[in-house]
Amino acid sequence: MDWETFVGHHRQRGWFANAVRQQRLASTFLMVGPSGIGKRTFARLVAKSLLCTNYQPTEFATCGTCEACVQIEAGTHPDLIEIKREKDKSNLSMEQLVGSDETRMREGLCYEIRMRPYSGRRKIAIVDDVDTLAVEGANSLLKTLEEPPPGALIFLIGTSEQRQLRTIRSRSQIVRFAPLANDELALLIQRHGLADKSAEALRLAQQSHGSLLLASQMRDEAMREFRELLVESLDSKPIDFPRLSKTITAHLDSIASEGQARRDQLKWVLDIAIDLYRESMRHGLGVPSALDAAIHPSSAENAASGTLQRLSPETLSSLIQRTQQAREQVDRNVSPAALVEAWVTEVTGMSRA
Repeated sequence: MDWETFVGHHRQRGWFANAVRQQRLASTFLMVGPSGIGKRTFARLVAKSLLCTNYQPTEFATCGTCEACVQIEAGTHPDLIEIKREKDKSNLSMEQLVGSDETRMREGLCYEIRMRPYSGRRKIAIVDDVDTLAVEGANSLLKTLEEPPPGALIFLIGTSEQRQLRTIRSRSQIVRFAPLANDELALLIQRHGLADKSAEALRLAQQSHGSLLLASQMRDEAMREFRELLVESLDSKPIDFPRLSKTITAHLDSIASEGQARRDQLKWVLDIAIDLYRESMRHGLGVPSALDAAIHPSSAENAASGTLQRLSPETLSSLIQRTQQAREQVDRNVSPAALVEAWVTEVTGMSRA
């Protein structure tokens, strides 16, 4: 991967390039945004640009052929430390950060980042899944953030500022990443072989809310069936409250019992509802559709006669606002199960109008 083939996030790239040229790069960056939009790849490209031996760091470019570039692609560069939550654990572990009880502060990221760079340039760390940092782990990492080694650079990658401790946020420069645009995501979808034709790729991109991860998951038949069932339930009158609540909860359970994957899926569920409400409002106001018929379970013609189309713009606006509020609560450590029940209860009542 290089900057020429990297897709999206042009503003963030320009900001980093300018900071590197002016040699005004901070020591710690908290990179937040939805899962599957390229934050980790972006951080690795910044690291590659700073460690590439065929360019000066201030040039903010990669050659792709020097030993440093090759090692970074292979994940073996001695000056690039990368950790993420292990699959069988719900949190980043203390061992990953400071070593085991027997080797405390003689192993782990906080120890390695203080080692002298092999290349003579700098040590760089990429810490993924920081949303899962427990208090003890965050406090251990905080000591390194408070007194970073000279020249060290640390990237913390998460989905939301609200999921991080205030002390972590205050010692980091926050970089916010937005979902990829539909045309950008469609390009990546084709590049990764998730769709053969451009029209199919764009259709999948429209359903995936800027996330390549979701686009990959949307190829699963169970995911498509759930999406259609969700839209059908929201577009019925009256809404079958028990059925809708159980449908969403069962879907979340099928993804993960807890953790970020479950929260990501809940955001996606709420995004589908927001899209449906917005599309219904556009239809009622006679505004051309912003999305294709994939928003609805059958076709644009059938969707035009859906129950939601007959709700007033004021009611649809209230449904959008309430669903957006629920989405914001996903990142505030609210129980997904409780959030689903509260949201379904309210939209059921509002849809009776």
